[in-house]
Amino acid sequence: MNWMTKCAALVLALALAGCAGTKFVRPAESELTLGKTTEQEVMARLGRPFQEATGLSNGKQIRTLSYAYASMGGQAKTVGVTPVHALTVVFSEGKLVSKSYLSNMKEDATDFDGSKVPLVEVGKTTVAQVNTLFGPAPGEAIFPAIKQPAGRAAIYSYQEMRGFTPSHKTLTVVFDAQGIVADVDYKNQGTWK
Repeated sequence: MNWMTKCAALVLALALAGCAGTKFVRPAESELTLGKTTEQEVMARLGRPFQEATGLSNGKQIRTLSYAYASMGGQAKTVGVTPVHALTVVFSEGKLVSKSYLSNMKEDATDFDGSKVPLVEVGKTTVAQVNTLFGPAPGEAIFPAIKQPAGRAAIYSYQEMRGFTPSHKTLTVVFDAQGIVADVDYKNQGTWK
């Protein structure tokens, strides 16, 4: 199970619990810089994570911290959906190599149009074109969180929970050093209304 799947499972578990996790404020982009921000800086800003894990990614040791919050009393983007938000940060050699934010809360939902994924072409589509299609990515990653040592990934993720029925979609677009799409991975699970 990869770290994005673990994040989705964590958010799902929180939603099923109805109200869990620790309320947190999404850090500004400038506070989470790939290759620079340290685990200690993140923990000083956000406190102890809801969940911690260690493992290997592309032959390198990684450490994952997950922050998540779900509340039946909050306001989701869509009526009838349990409001949740989550931040997963991954470190290797003490530095941030991936950050992924997911929210269905009204004020900062990370929903995206999955029907546009076929417009993203490997070897042709640029970073700017992906941003035009989906907006700025709420997550990004570098090696070893992705396979390409000189690449960079844009990560889009969204989840809704209606009663006990989850729906989750994640789009990871990997760019080469020139900013051209090298890989596209789209997962869409559940029923969307």
